[in-house]
Amino acid sequence: MKQLLVILLVSVGLNSMAQKGGNNRDREEQIQAQKVAFISSVLNLSPKEAEVFWPVYNEYDAKIEETRKAGRKLHKELRNMDEMSAEEAYSKTEELFAIDKKENAIRTEYLGKFAQVLDKKKAAKVFLAEERFKRELLKKIKKGNHQGAGHGGPPGGPNR
Repeated sequence: MKQLLVILLVSVGLNSMAQKGGNNRDREEQIQAQKVAFISSVLNLSPKEAEVFWPVYNEYDAKIEETRKAGRKLHKELRNMDEMSAEEAYSKTEELFAIDKKENAIRTEYLGKFAQVLDKKKAAKVFLAEERFKRELLKKIKKGNHQGAGHGGPPGGPNR
């Protein structure tokens, strides 16, 4: 029943985002709420686990987002590679690879931190749940762009 409720919430939330368009801040908040519901469901978190897990996850998510933001900035700069010197292009590409390494180091660090507040299997499942959420969100966005809004939620819900 709990999973059915989460599936319904995710479906309704993603569906309403596709219909409204809304401003970016509202959309980001809706996506974040759907992500929390999705990950909670996939991990099957008890209320006690959720209480200790989410502060650690939010810390992790903030660090990952900061790293990704730096990566997006470099990608944007590298679009103009033809106007850069060879040394500058090479240096920025090295920076980009260093950011990738940093992101993986953060994931590895937080795998351990998640295992301190959850069991090891659930800790490992966090990253799978994130990827599944992203795939489902992208499918929903694609479906909305190609067929119009209002065509249901993510196929199969979180435990597909």
